[in-house]
Amino acid sequence: MTSRNVLFWDLDGTIADSGAGITASLNDVFANVGADAMTDTEIRRVIGPPLQTTMPELLLRRNLDVARSEEFIQEYRRLYIEHHLPHTPVIEGMRDVIETLSLHWHLALVTAKPQAQAEVAVRAIGMSHHMVTVVGPAADAPVHKSVLLRRALVDCERELGAAPTLEECWMIGDRNHDIEAGVQVGTKAAGVLWGFGDHEELTSAGAHAVVATPAELLSLLLPSH
Repeated sequence: MTSRNVLFWDLDGTIADSGAGITASLNDVFANVGADAMTDTEIRRVIGPPLQTTMPELLLRRNLDVARSEEFIQEYRRLYIEHHLPHTPVIEGMRDVIETLSLHWHLALVTAKPQAQAEVAVRAIGMSHHMVTVVGPAADAPVHKSVLLRRALVDCERELGAAPTLEECWMIGDRNHDIEAGVQVGTKAAGVLWGFGDHEELTSAGAHAVVATPAELLSLLLPSH
């Protein structure tokens, strides 16, 4: 392994099976004001992007005041952090994949989940020791995934003592903004189909590869394995 090869990972829907906890927390928020639970389509749309971009749409569909978006986001976070975040499960098969890849690559996490929550989640799934850095936005300041990826690259250069070679790195995730970040920054980009995006979403965003299972991802990144 060289110090220049880094795999940058999304968290929710890629490594962590956090969908149930996120969905339950949002539905509890809506139930508290007598609003409908989320549909399957809404669930797929809301997990991944910053809530600041998706909450107004959810409120509008329920005839709730969009101006209260931040209030709803804060209540969601309170419920999620208290009841679900510390118990975040790992997607089946991904623990072995991460442990195997960590022997051949450096790993880093780049997520739209707020930084403090991301750090708790990575500790909860027992993967902190595998990550060179964990990068997420401030809780009240959503930013494009490409900005977070560039921040992670700076962290990796500082921690590893050498700038990663972009064309030898991968950004791996389950949504279009993960793929777009890799394309914009100059890494390769791999889409995974066990999360919340579909094949069309990932390929349209410019994915260099799309895999259906953790085993396929391992074969992509370690062809001789």
